[in-house]
Amino acid sequence: MTSMKMENGINLKMSRIIFYFFIILFSFKTNISYSNKINEFTIEDISIGDSTLNFFSKKEILNNKMDYYKKDDFITIGFNNHSSLKQYEWLQISYKKNDKKYLVESLDGVLSFRNDYSGCLKKKANIVQEIKNMTGVEPDEFEGEHRADPTGNSKFSNSEFNLDNDFIVISCIDWSKKMEEKFFDHLKVWIGTSEFYDFIMSNPY
Repeated sequence: MTSMKMENGINLKMSRIIFYFFIILFSFKTNISYSNKINEFTIEDISIGDSTLNFFSKKEILNNKMDYYKKDDFITIGFNNHSSLKQYEWLQISYKKNDKKYLVESLDGVLSFRNDYSGCLKKKANIVQEIKNMTGVEPDEFEGEHRADPTGNSKFSNSEFNLDNDFIVISCIDWSKKMEEKFFDHLKVWIGTSEFYDFIMSNPY
């Protein structure tokens, strides 16, 4: 299975893509069929529904759990500059609690934009345009205070694509100085199931 590589690091599997080439005087026209299936997209060659064990050892999975949520419906693990990462500095994978196959319910790649929120927004706009071209879907736009910061001094900007009730979110986050003691300003490309999205919207922090 090959993938269509995109600048943004989110790729589209080729099995559902059809190319039609019409060549005249060194020009060509390409018609790519839209995909609205979340498992057709990959980040670092990983798709929703894959077993995390296909990419990381059980020891790596258990040793890289993130302490994000008060609720424990889902477990999130994170890898920083792992040798397998080629497009992102940081990779996060979420799976259901007690799932022995560690099936991917949510997947996100992260690039740091420390003290460069405007640069993050510019990169985000380019990625959003690519996703629109890939899916034919217009995103919902949201911005405001990040709910993980009780001071209200951290802000975010999200572009959210609904794909058959699953999602792709392109996000920029500008943390407050207090929150930067734990986190860093970043751009995130995030794909996942509707069930995990509902979990996040329930404010599990």
